[in-house]
Amino acid sequence: QRACKLINTRSNMKLSSALATLIAFQRHGHSIWASAEDHAQRKLLLNQADAAKRVDDVVNIAMASVDAGDSHGVALPLNYVVLSGNEGNEQQLTVALRLPGVERVQHVMIDTGSSSLAFCDKSLIDEVVNTTKTDYAQCKKYDGALSCQDDPSAGDSFFVGQVFKGNITAYNSETGKDIASMDEVYFGILSNVQNYMCLGPLNGIIGVAYSALNSGHKLPYPDYNILSLWNESCQVDNKSVGSCTGNNMTKVPLPAPLEQILKEDDESGYISAEAFGLYCDYAATIGSKLDTIVPSLGIFFGGDMAFNNTFYNGGTPQVAAVGKCGEYRWYTLKLTSIRVPALNMTQSGFGQCDKCSNAYCFTDSGYSSMHLPLPASRCNDLVNTHVDILKNMGSLLLDIVGKHGNTITLSLPLLWLKEQYVAGSLVCSGTSGEFILGFPIFQYYYLAYDMKSNTVTFIDLPLSNETEAFINGPELGGTTESPSSGNFVNLPPSNETEALVNGSKTKESPSSGNHVHSTIGFLAVGSLLLAFQYIL
Repeated sequence: QRACKLINTRSNMKLSSALATLIAFQRHGHSIWASAEDHAQRKLLLNQADAAKRVDDVVNIAMASVDAGDSHGVALPLNYVVLSGNEGNEQQLTVALRLPGVERVQHVMIDTGSSSLAFCDKSLIDEVVNTTKTDYAQCKKYDGALSCQDDPSAGDSFFVGQVFKGNITAYNSETGKDIASMDEVYFGILSNVQNYMCLGPLNGIIGVAYSALNSGHKLPYPDYNILSLWNESCQVDNKSVGSCTGNNMTKVPLPAPLEQILKEDDESGYISAEAFGLYCDYAATIGSKLDTIVPSLGIFFGGDMAFNNTFYNGGTPQVAAVGKCGEYRWYTLKLTSIRVPALNMTQSGFGQCDKCSNAYCFTDSGYSSMHLPLPASRCNDLVNTHVDILKNMGSLLLDIVGKHGNTITLSLPLLWLKEQYVAGSLVCSGTSGEFILGFPIFQYYYLAYDMKSNTVTFIDLPLSNETEAFINGPELGGTTESPSSGNFVNLPPSNETEALVNGSKTKESPSSGNHVHSTIGFLAVGSLLLAFQYIL
């Protein structure tokens, strides 16, 4: 039987060699996560030991099916971390990796918005064994908060690193056992870095986006000083601000690690789906201790298991098309409209989702927040709207282009969006701003990414009774209710709203078109607009 590239140490099923390399985050800037004080005040929703046991049970069941030959692929438990304010205010899923010859674990974030495998500790260069130092290096500058007065294009988020090749092992810190391995992959060891991927307990990144985001510079001679690839223009707040050099060097495209793994296993016939899935028990992350790795709050499903697991089989799949601009890079989405059914309201015209110069509309687990292309004032209006009104209004719906040109619809309760905004996990980016389904999307959906069919599948997750009570109850998801600053009109809910409130979460609702529904013109305009002021 052909073995997976990722080795299941119980069944010794090994995935064939992969290629991976060091590349920067492409779209990650500074976080807007709530302050450490705000986060510390949030109540821990669920017993995390119980949540971890549920995750481990799902992983064990999945791998038992692999051992029995009933399924092909791998299931890995993922850990969770939220950083303090001093460490970047980020929340991420992480996987524990080990390098050859190095006993200590490297906790690296798993990120759907980049394609690199990189480690932060430069002392690893002298510790690793059975690895090859390549003649590639990389410098990457990405979104940051600072710039130089004389050089507006300069930034403060970057890394510089040497690329190596060797075997990397996934490790379960709780059981003390190796779970899986990636053999003969390219990985970076960084010599200079300013980014949250190396803050707090985080030791690096493994990116799982497309190979087009991966490239390196071929070094002109063996002893080339790779630190010279970073050109500092100024210093701000003791941080280096500048840009990458190396434009005169040969740029080499390098395959992304996961895409290479999946492609080779598909071509070998071991798997039929070049896909992976991500699950996170988002409710169990609320109230987590800062700067602490919390074990087993998420799961990575690789290969056929992305479409054959408890979460996929228990929900209704909605398949979105991934946009292509010459080549596939990020998991880009085409947003067509945002709707609030209770108001018979539709907003559309998101031309930024058609841009190819950069990613504007996409799903990215590396973002700690969600960005909706709405005026910034609308997020403030959510905070100032009474809880009972938000409950009656039901959900905000996102219409996205599906695999076959159809429309799929994601549903996010307005009350929950308010809670996310108060927690710092929701941004209204402006009508021409970014549309990013970041980390909080895991509250309501399991996501499966198919790198061969170029789709992202959203599967609705049923909420536990404890989670429902927590979100809808007086504690409002662990956040503090903000006092109302205005008058509220308690409008009776529409039939669609009644269905949203009293039934299960809406999976799909037909779009009403690229306009505000004409019904609005026949309603009591004053009352509706007053309610609308506080909703959208």
